[in-house]
Amino acid sequence: MSDTTLRRTLGVNYLCCQFGKFSLMPVLAVMLARGSEGSTSAAGFRMFAFLMCVGLSSLLVSRWLPRLPYAVTMAAGMVCSGAGFGALAFTDRPVPVLFALCLAGFGNSVHGVLVRVLVAESLAAEAARNSVYGILQIATNAAAALGPFIAGVLYVGSDNRSLLAFVGSAYLAAAVSLLVGLPFGLRPPSTVRRTDGARTRLRTLRDPECLPAIVLTTVGAFAYGQFYSAFALFVALTVEPAMLRAVLLGGPPILIVLFQSGVTALTNRRLRAGTAPQALLALSVIAFGVGIALLGVGLPVVTGAAVAVAVFAFAEMLFGPMVSVAFNRLTNVSPITSSNFQGVSLTTGEALGSLSGGAVFLACHHHGAGDWYWLALGAATLAGAGLHFARSRATPVRPEERH
Repeated sequence: MSDTTLRRTLGVNYLCCQFGKFSLMPVLAVMLARGSEGSTSAAGFRMFAFLMCVGLSSLLVSRWLPRLPYAVTMAAGMVCSGAGFGALAFTDRPVPVLFALCLAGFGNSVHGVLVRVLVAESLAAEAARNSVYGILQIATNAAAALGPFIAGVLYVGSDNRSLLAFVGSAYLAAAVSLLVGLPFGLRPPSTVRRTDGARTRLRTLRDPECLPAIVLTTVGAFAYGQFYSAFALFVALTVEPAMLRAVLLGGPPILIVLFQSGVTALTNRRLRAGTAPQALLALSVIAFGVGIALLGVGLPVVTGAAVAVAVFAFAEMLFGPMVSVAFNRLTNVSPITSSNFQGVSLTTGEALGSLSGGAVFLACHHHGAGDWYWLALGAATLAGAGLHFARSRATPVRPEERH
């Protein structure tokens, strides 16, 4: 399969499935709360279960993924997600809703793991992989920018049928794009090898390529988790015009769609020059730390928030693709296992970051210490990334990576 076909297929696939996801996510918590008679704790538990399934549930079937072609397994994941979300239109009972969310999360998890494995196995050059991940980042953020508007139009009152029909259709379109675009003879590499034993996986954590990738990804995901938790609360509590709040929260996806290609070109140049992916990953985490710290240095609220949004967007443009490139470098375990390492790191960091942003920040703000929250978290992020950034070394570029 040619690089162009791979980029086109995955680009269309991601655009479809992310439209489904981001058209639903802005109202999913509200939908779940209404379905549980207003119980925010029940809705929160269901959201947590869904997000954990998105990040971790593919671990349950990793050993069996190589038995089927990419096209079949990835398309099946999209069908599972579409069916899970679509089922929410037919029930609001607690157990079926939880099952439907877990099914949707499972489909997203399998799809995400296999996308990363497919890119790693199909493209040898890190710059080429980075280009594909950049395209996926653009598709994701285009959907994230437009999804809330789709939700606003289709989710009226308590009637979720139109929205869920759109979401299900988007996931089915994503499945069709894979069945049409990917060759049926292409399968994931087998995970049944010595390097995938539990003992070897633990030894892999000491690998100079593995541990920095896991730590930096977890720290970066923790920092990223602040945007839709602590930063969203900060904006809601301190910025008065509703339209300005919407602009601040919707800013990063728009900036990423506009500027991701330029950032990808710059990072590709550094990768071809021999810069290690971990060094660029550390740079993205440092950018997250700077953006966080800027919120606590006493700038005017709107100015500080706008500058932080710009820095966060730049950090995300580096972070998203470079996480995948860094984990693609792990060769002591199978690609599926390294992809699972990546999923666990991202899920752990973002879940803890959202918890901190939603609980610790709110407590600090109510006690007049909101600025100290941003300064302490920014300093910790910078310190954690700085230690690894100092250890990063440029690695010799392989000949095929110059093309």
